[in-house]
Amino acid sequence: MGTVGLARTQFALTVGVHYLLVALTLGLVVMVAVCHTRWVRTGDPALRQATKYWGTLYVINYAVGIGAGIAMEYQLSANWSGLENMGAGVFGAPLAVETVVAFFVESTFLALWIFGWQRLPAKAHLACIWIVAAAAYLSVVWALLANGFMNNPVAYEMRDGTLQLTDPLALFTNPNAWIAILHIIGGALAVGGFFMLGVSVLLRRRGRADDTFVRHSMRMGAHAGFWGALLVGLSGAVQIERIGEQQPIKQALLDGDSERITAFQRELTERFGDAGLPPAPLVQYSAYVMMAVGFVLLIVSVWTLIALRGDRMLTSKPLHRVLRVAMVMPFVANIAGWLVREIGRQPFVIDDILTTRHALTPSLTTTQLTVSLVVLGAIVTTLLVLDWWLLGKAAMRGPAQADLWAQESVSGEHPDPGGTLDDERDSVLL
Repeated sequence: MGTVGLARTQFALTVGVHYLLVALTLGLVVMVAVCHTRWVRTGDPALRQATKYWGTLYVINYAVGIGAGIAMEYQLSANWSGLENMGAGVFGAPLAVETVVAFFVESTFLALWIFGWQRLPAKAHLACIWIVAAAAYLSVVWALLANGFMNNPVAYEMRDGTLQLTDPLALFTNPNAWIAILHIIGGALAVGGFFMLGVSVLLRRRGRADDTFVRHSMRMGAHAGFWGALLVGLSGAVQIERIGEQQPIKQALLDGDSERITAFQRELTERFGDAGLPPAPLVQYSAYVMMAVGFVLLIVSVWTLIALRGDRMLTSKPLHRVLRVAMVMPFVANIAGWLVREIGRQPFVIDDILTTRHALTPSLTTTQLTVSLVVLGAIVTTLLVLDWWLLGKAAMRGPAQADLWAQESVSGEHPDPGGTLDDERDSVLL
């Protein structure tokens, strides 16, 4: 496979697993924040239970995602020194801010939210989860500003082999980045919404949740799934339209235009030496999967919204069977979209500037990369399996049993955010 192939495989594995976990984290945190807001406004005990239940699943996924993120960061710093040396002057700052936001602001306020039950005033406690959600999505913005430059370099000049921005504002207004940001946000909402729908259906089927809980959860999931799928479709259409202008090689691969692909390959070989293009069918089929799954999800979400009238969403067996399968489909669409965006950029890491071969750390050997691939591959695969096992175990206990850090209330009563004291004593921190 060679050093480049091994490094790319390692990158794809670590980033792909991390991205799956991040997509669910981004989707669930919005669901939890909305659910918590509705509870604070109404004081409905069912919404309090739903907040704690979905919050538990969110925290599990967030915690495992940190481990996968560390593995991803390790391979980035170890394997791609050429990228860091050339591009740090452009996107080093955005990635540094993303790390600070993700690991300090987000984790700090998440801790306050987790341990703030019975300790913080209701509105301050609610503000914590919204700050967590805002920090999570700001992390997306910072990361994709860097990725947007890699796909569509803007306002730069080369100085002594390093890239320097000539107009910092251009980095923050790069249309490639913002279209991708909207696309990622839509994909995350779809992941969270359909995850909530699928789990709710399974809970009702197994008798682990009452109809009130399922109704609240399915309503939120259906709306998130619909608006997420719609945003993905609209932003994706704009993104595909701009590919031809910004990345003609990727457009040729998507079109399967063999004549243009051959011409681009000849030009790249003259400029960069051995710089092979990816197989066009891989890029094409990934795009087909992404668009087909996105269309199906949009149809299913509309079906679910229609079923919200009355109680058909609770009783429709055909819909429930579809939703159990649809729970997995947004993950498939997200990975397919990521393949189109990243593989379609090959043989470049920074489009038309830095090839993958030159971005690789030159001192790495095949043996080193093979060992690190096996080790990191085992770690992230284990984390992915662990995540789904923990999520499944916690989810299928039902909302009454799935709370983390459960403990009996020692003193006092938990104030009802609606202004009256709840009949039940709040015996759970989360």
